[in-house]
Amino acid sequence: MLNFETKYLIRWGIPGWVFIVFSYISILIYERESAFIKDFTVTQLLGILISLGFVGVVIGYLMHQIYFSIKWIYSKQSSKILKQITDLVTDKEKLGTEGQEFDHHKAYFMMEFQWQKQLVLTGKDNREYIADRYRYLLTTVHALGALIVSLSASILVTVIFLFSHLPKNSWSGDDSSALGILFLLGFLIISVFRLFQYYSENLIFFQANFFNSFFAGDFKKKDSCRERIEIGSDSSSNAPQQ
Repeated sequence: MLNFETKYLIRWGIPGWVFIVFSYISILIYERESAFIKDFTVTQLLGILISLGFVGVVIGYLMHQIYFSIKWIYSKQSSKILKQITDLVTDKEKLGTEGQEFDHHKAYFMMEFQWQKQLVLTGKDNREYIADRYRYLLTTVHALGALIVSLSASILVTVIFLFSHLPKNSWSGDDSSALGILFLLGFLIISVFRLFQYYSENLIFFQANFFNSFFAGDFKKKDSCRERIEIGSDSSSNAPQQ
């Protein structure tokens, strides 16, 4: 139970912690006196870090929900993924998505139902491998999506601080530092977005090719052969010894 909770805390915490760190850097650039923590005791600093850790998890969780809302609910991302998978699947009728093209969410839900149904019909060893691999790819895609939201929010905060201080002074070293942070955030968001695209395509090809294997009965054939071998070995072990 502890490992399960820790996994989710880290998954939700990373986007929030990244946002907190870059937001603090932006504050530190322009508000050095108020942002420094030299006047706090060790106990106070420890309490602040623990509090920020929990706050980061909450912020990261909200960023996950924002990512899901933007990417899946308020867009037609599910229909795009469904089309890409359907184009790669040989026996498209078995997906059960025909007649639901006008409701992309329901069509995608039907495809997910077929995926779970085929997993249930697959042998235990194959099912565990496929489910673990699918879970890893899907979790990575969603984690990268939430991190993109976090980096985008960090860029917004840095830009706000940069432009809010420009009218007061001419271009200074602080503005150059903020601009450097923006370049760093831009590089990070481009890199994370490329990873997001890579894992998304990997997941689509993984699902589509396993659908082809499911519908072709490849896993069922292997499982039935394995079961016959196991039955044969059990019967031979139970045979009376001479």
